[in-house]
Amino acid sequence: MSENKRKRHGDERNGRPSKRVATEQPSPEVVKVSLMPDEDEWAPVVASTPGLSFSSNLTLKPYTKLRNSKTSSTGKSPITNSEHLLHTSAHPRIDYTGREEDGGGTEGLLSHYIGVYDPRSGDLQLMRARKLVLRGSPRFSPTELEQEVKAANDRSARTALGLAFGTKKSKRALQNLAKNAISPSKKGLPAAEGSQPTLDPVAAAVISSMAIAAPSGASREDLQAAIDEAKPRPTPNPDAEAPMDVYPIDQLVGPGILRQLAVKDWQDAVEQKEEVLTKSRFVSHRIQRIVSEGDVRKIKTLKYLLLLIEWHNMLLPGPRGKGRKIPDRAQLREKLGKWGGELVDGVGRRFASDGPSGRMTLNSWHLDNLITHICALCITVEPENFMTDMYDIREDLKLDNKTVRKYFKEIGCRIVAPTEGERARWGLGKAEAASHQVAKLRLPLEFPKMRVMQQPKGRR
Repeated sequence: MSENKRKRHGDERNGRPSKRVATEQPSPEVVKVSLMPDEDEWAPVVASTPGLSFSSNLTLKPYTKLRNSKTSSTGKSPITNSEHLLHTSAHPRIDYTGREEDGGGTEGLLSHYIGVYDPRSGDLQLMRARKLVLRGSPRFSPTELEQEVKAANDRSARTALGLAFGTKKSKRALQNLAKNAISPSKKGLPAAEGSQPTLDPVAAAVISSMAIAAPSGASREDLQAAIDEAKPRPTPNPDAEAPMDVYPIDQLVGPGILRQLAVKDWQDAVEQKEEVLTKSRFVSHRIQRIVSEGDVRKIKTLKYLLLLIEWHNMLLPGPRGKGRKIPDRAQLREKLGKWGGELVDGVGRRFASDGPSGRMTLNSWHLDNLITHICALCITVEPENFMTDMYDIREDLKLDNKTVRKYFKEIGCRIVAPTEGERARWGLGKAEAASHQVAKLRLPLEFPKMRVMQQPKGRR
């Protein structure tokens, strides 16, 4: 019997050869790079969306305005002379805004480019682009405002009926609710007549998530840890074995800022035994000694401390007398022009936030955060075993004795009276030493604890 073998078609499947045919041309060995001139007002944009999930279906509308700074001048590119802004309200609940933000340090010297590469000709065209950061903010509709007002009216009516005709137990419960109510924010929704204002979206979200985050309740230690983490002060190092490790200079100042601070003028003046005059009592009384030690990092830290003190003292009263606000750019250049726009803008981005009118403002939290950083820097630059006389910094910041004690205690310092040796070293008499107190940073750190109200014991 003859066997007929079937031909194998493994070499071709569905009429296609099994081997891949090289259809692409090999890349050229030499790439020609050319830079396109950025003479056009509109340039490509490199945008980042930190913490956002931005839909690609939304269309952003661009806006431009001239920069009001020393760096802008005629003859430079439009990217240098103008600012770019992107905005859209197409989303039903969120407004998106993209701005040019500068993180400070050496990042302000970076330039971004977009390239188009042609693999056939080997040409690579580069074009300068703008770097924007896209952020979102919630938006309320008129219907939601009306619903919140109606709900507030209903709650007010029920509360009034309970206080008028309820039992003693129900009245006591309503009174406790009123005492423990969280104070509303001015940005919250409008309240109905005779009722308590409703919370803003942030506070409402925090309250609604409390039951989910801690269903079984938190211990006193957990509450204290959460309070310490949210306090307006520099973050201490819990694993520090020496006072110098509690608040490192790289954390208080930042390596990028240290590289921008120039101290050659101070060093030359001290070397020639000339007096260096500053706008700070604290800095002026210590500059000769610290510069003579030759530690450049500590000298730059002292100069950054002087910048924070001058920046704090030029702040203006905030709206309605609450908080502080940063002056406009013309006043900033007049008062702090010698520091350079990059350093001054970096302080504003670090210790302030955008206000409702577009000008950067500082509420009580931001202001406390600024002053506690100043206090930590005062302790860090002192050569005498991380202790400092609080009198000079109190006079620089125009604070009373009770307030400056509170700020130094918030960073873990212990407040004591100067000893006889310290009085003799500082040249203080007994009467003069009464207005001087010493803040000492010692391990273990002692921070102010939260107060727990104990309930009075009931009568039997």
